[in-house]
Amino acid sequence: MTQPTDGHPSDSDGHASVGDGHPLPAWRDDTRPMQGDGSPTAPIPTGAPSGYVFPGGPEPVELTDVASGASSSDPAAPAPRTRSRALLVGGLVTVLALGVGGTLAVQQLSGSGPRPSDVLPGDTFGYVQVDIDPSAGQKLAAVRFLAKVPEIKDLESGDARKKLWDLAVADSDDDCVKAFDFDRDIDPWLGDRVGLGLRPGGTPDEPNVVVALQVTDEERATSTLDRLGDCGDGGDDMDLRAKDGYLILTERGEGDATLAAIERGTLSQDASFTDDMAALGEQGVAATWWNIGPAIKELSGDADGVLGFPRPSLPQGVQGRVAAALRFDPGFAEIAGVTRGVGGAQTLEPVDGDAAALTGLPDDTLAAVHLSGGGQMLGQMWPELKKQLNDAASMGGMDDAVAAFEDELGLVLPDDLQALLGRSLTLSLPDQEFGDDLPALGATVVTDDPGRAEEVVRTIEDASGAAGLLTKKVDGDRLYLSTTPDYADRLASEGSLGDVEAFTAALGDASDADFALYVDLDRIEDLYLADVDDEARAALEAMRSVGVRSTVTAKGEAEFSFRVVAN
Repeated sequence: MTQPTDGHPSDSDGHASVGDGHPLPAWRDDTRPMQGDGSPTAPIPTGAPSGYVFPGGPEPVELTDVASGASSSDPAAPAPRTRSRALLVGGLVTVLALGVGGTLAVQQLSGSGPRPSDVLPGDTFGYVQVDIDPSAGQKLAAVRFLAKVPEIKDLESGDARKKLWDLAVADSDDDCVKAFDFDRDIDPWLGDRVGLGLRPGGTPDEPNVVVALQVTDEERATSTLDRLGDCGDGGDDMDLRAKDGYLILTERGEGDATLAAIERGTLSQDASFTDDMAALGEQGVAATWWNIGPAIKELSGDADGVLGFPRPSLPQGVQGRVAAALRFDPGFAEIAGVTRGVGGAQTLEPVDGDAAALTGLPDDTLAAVHLSGGGQMLGQMWPELKKQLNDAASMGGMDDAVAAFEDELGLVLPDDLQALLGRSLTLSLPDQEFGDDLPALGATVVTDDPGRAEEVVRTIEDASGAAGLLTKKVDGDRLYLSTTPDYADRLASEGSLGDVEAFTAALGDASDADFALYVDLDRIEDLYLADVDDEARAALEAMRSVGVRSTVTAKGEAEFSFRVVAN
């Protein structure tokens, strides 16, 4: 174990470890083998295939070692403005952000060195990092997953970062910029990590942005940036400063003030940031963190919008933080995240949900959307929701929108809607031949009052002029609805979707999910592949299913994930 500057223990590659006392999210399993340096490998992925080998485990993997280092230096004073250096920085970010697949295949196994958050100011409220030198487990998992995608295989045949650099500058009409060669001018000093931070002091249209770009040779990096600054009108619009193996890029005139802010404390030393990233766990190849309150304050306002329409005002008074990461398992890519400390008028508390209706769908389910505990959630949100509805209606001269809605439909709110949402509401679409007829579509409502829920459906049908559209079937505490009688009967018969591998890989353990969405991509390929170009078609055919899930774990706290599963 090493001790980083923020005082939290970490493993040897700089990643926060469970040794800091923070509990892992419910969807992570802490039964992990240890690497040779004593640090834990990646967690057992939910829905991992039989025979799964832990990253860093006994399976041999031949990867080429790429040496890396870090140094720094002060650049020359800035000259008049141009966009050349900004173009270069954008190209470098693109190279690191999109070159993951081809580059990880030739990277060393253990990520090391400071992260961008170690050299960004502590008042940063929005942060994004890209890391093509992550933990050993993530490297191996990423290589195995991305090898299933044809386009990534093609990138691995050469230097992915070089190809992506060429794409990044291809649109430039400046021959001076195009003259820069990746192998000669960029690769000798470009590091593996880049971070972007947003700080106070900007405006919605011109935020205060700081970029931390890792370099392995500060003299060559500075020389290249200075030479690029001579392109165009012969100047630049950025300050460059050096710190612990990174070049710190800011708007012109902000460099010294930013360094001073870093000396007062870095983002990695902020307690909320380190706690949130520890709760997030593995930071993968890309991660982001946002402090919602300051972000809203800085990025919302009365600035001009688009085409004469005003920019919508974001809600003030909302607080909390969100952290998310892009990471890999050999079978899927995942964006996983946590929200913490969320406060405001509509902060949700954990609900008593029921996911049995989701996992019990027919095994040929093409797509499904599930809401668990919706009746409870509506009850929590109703006072504020009713206020917002009435406030919006008053702008049009209506005194009580909710009362008018009740009179029009003959409903009692929120009680009737709570009965319909119940303990769970699951919409589903089975595999079928789509034609001119109404497709089979169903809903399963698990509720304490299924009779009342059925009456609410009939009331809504009558009001919308679609009386009798849906087949309705009550069985115990369940109400089954469908556009066809046959599918209603199938819904009432216990299915086995929860045992389908494409489903479990996409959603993992969905038993505690408050919200879940599942799509079997293999079953819908015929609906869209014909309209996709050849290159994109190959990538889409490699994908098997997608899943989205979220769960409120405590008041003001939640976890979420979005997975893409490969064949």
